[in-house]
Amino acid sequence: GDLYSYNALASGRFEMSKVLLTGGAGFIGSHTALEFLNSGVDVVVVDNFSNSSPKSLERVEKLTGKQIALYEADVCDKAATRKIFEEHQIDAIVHFAGYKAVGESVAEPIKYYRNNIDSALVLCELMKEYGVMKIVFSSSATVYGIPESIPFFETSPTGRCTSPYAWTKFMIEQILSDF
Repeated sequence: GDLYSYNALASGRFEMSKVLLTGGAGFIGSHTALEFLNSGVDVVVVDNFSNSSPKSLERVEKLTGKQIALYEADVCDKAATRKIFEEHQIDAIVHFAGYKAVGESVAEPIKYYRNNIDSALVLCELMKEYGVMKIVFSSSATVYGIPESIPFFETSPTGRCTSPYAWTKFMIEQILSDF
């Protein structure tokens, strides 16, 4: 698959009619849904609502006058996620879903590795199976670790992570690079 920036997808340089937003009911996901809908791209959202609410998407629908195809499911559940791919012709994915608290990741590292990495692997497998080759991954500045200099750049060294959360983001970046 090809890893794109959000700006590249949203710029209209790619012909897209439908985008899957994982974790799309969260703060960033719902704002991304709003922007895609306002630019004429249909949105499918999958979210388990562990750290979000469907009310955010109700507000997006009210603001845009457009419907969002919403699935309450965990992206780690391959059968539930496959159903979305079966029911929609997905052109691209923006992957926001995942646990995100650094402190909690230190206390519960296996929970973070299992959830964050498994969700990315499920998506990669289904992308390959259904021929979806565009993805934007919502990573984190934590992949840079303790900085040698600020600001960070895409070319800044990564892999000096200081928490399991950061390591999951770093590992997923590597998985997508290999994909």
